[in-house]
Amino acid sequence: MDTTVKHPAMNRNQRTQALTHDLAWQVSQPDAVFPARSLEGIRIHDWSALRQPLQPSVEQYWKVQGDKDKRLYAITDAFAQNNGQLGLSDARFANAIKLLLQAFSPIEYSAHRACARAARQLGLTTVAFQAADHLRHNQLEIHATSHFNKYFNGMHSYTEWFDHHWMLSVAKSYADDLLSAGPFEVMVAMAVGYNPVICNTLYVSYMSAAADNGDMSTSSAGLTAQSDKVRHQAAGLAWVEFLVQQDPANVPLVQAWIDKWFWRSVRLSSLVGVMQDYMLPFHSHSWQEIWTTYVQQPLQQIFETWKPLGLTLPSNWAQACEQQAHVSHQTWLRLCRYSAGLPLHVWAPNASALDWLSQKYPGTFDAMFRPHLMGLAHQIAHGQRPQETTAPVLCGTCQLPVPGMAGSAALAQAKNLQGRCFCSLPCQHIFNLDADKHSAQAASSAQRHSWALPASQAADGGLFDGSQDEHNFEEWNGGAQHP
Repeated sequence: MDTTVKHPAMNRNQRTQALTHDLAWQVSQPDAVFPARSLEGIRIHDWSALRQPLQPSVEQYWKVQGDKDKRLYAITDAFAQNNGQLGLSDARFANAIKLLLQAFSPIEYSAHRACARAARQLGLTTVAFQAADHLRHNQLEIHATSHFNKYFNGMHSYTEWFDHHWMLSVAKSYADDLLSAGPFEVMVAMAVGYNPVICNTLYVSYMSAAADNGDMSTSSAGLTAQSDKVRHQAAGLAWVEFLVQQDPANVPLVQAWIDKWFWRSVRLSSLVGVMQDYMLPFHSHSWQEIWTTYVQQPLQQIFETWKPLGLTLPSNWAQACEQQAHVSHQTWLRLCRYSAGLPLHVWAPNASALDWLSQKYPGTFDAMFRPHLMGLAHQIAHGQRPQETTAPVLCGTCQLPVPGMAGSAALAQAKNLQGRCFCSLPCQHIFNLDADKHSAQAASSAQRHSWALPASQAADGGLFDGSQDEHNFEEWNGGAQHP
């Protein structure tokens, strides 16, 4: 009688391997099925060497995501039923929710489209999961913020503003650049740009601070999204290592994408810096501290391990780290200068907020920015605040306002240069790498200068002091003054 052979039970990774790679399915004409694999100059000799860490099965993926959604919607529904908007630390905080919805939720949808295309073009299941994640994050943020749309201005037309408003050009151009990139570039962009620079600061630090300010709806949506970002980051780092290990010719291409998308993400992160330093009534950490903890230190460790592979820190690393002591203050002052046409409110920080910023930025804030903010407060108090009626000149690459260029004369100069004004040398370098592509983006951005909020939407922007949001919030809370 034959003895029954009992094979040891497989763990999850072994089972996934057996049900996918070990089936030995071969595509007879891979170039015809996946033509995009050869369009960017990347050379892949052995696709089976690609590690896909933390990859769940399809069954596990949908079960886990469904369980997460059940818990999240229970929190957001309880928040709405208990009038959670009354528990916000201050109505000013609602403007951070507006900026999240206006700038970052559409990027999540664009990331979904870019990853879905990359999954089809490269034939990778992990990337398909990532595409589904980004779509889910977009939907969760819309649902979480929909409650606030019932009580605050500035959230009703965010998709239109994303396409047309100059303030959101930095987010719009980022999304368009991602959508028009090849599949290999998209995956590198997510691995070294969007995930470590934007997601780690927005979905971890800012969302935790949002909970401290009474927003359990949006913060819960952000924190559940971050659990997916951990998987994205692990897969992204494995992806970069796979590319450079496949062929030495891939190293300069990957390094160029690292330089580009790190800098593009740094420029986009200025909006997160504004949310962190100026839109939180109750502060915990400054933007510079968050940058050091969640971006600078982790990426330094990652690139230290990549040295043997021939990869180095982004060429603009030192400049990016240095500017974090300035970027949130510069961006806020520019928003205040052009507040009349914005789809959100701005204000002059009070004395306690200025003291907190002085403490967090001891080397720069008092000397460079405090006098301007105090002058702004004085002008607002006396009804003399300077107000630009035209949009600022935007960088031809990142679409942030160009320092020192404002007013109609500067706008005319920018048009003469066909949008080729740059806020920095890295932006100029990125533009030159693909001038046709960025010229089209700059031309599209230039059209936004002539677009303005309709008169019927005037309540969405301007100064917070005296706004409908401020009046309503005080009335809901019985006239109580919040910090």
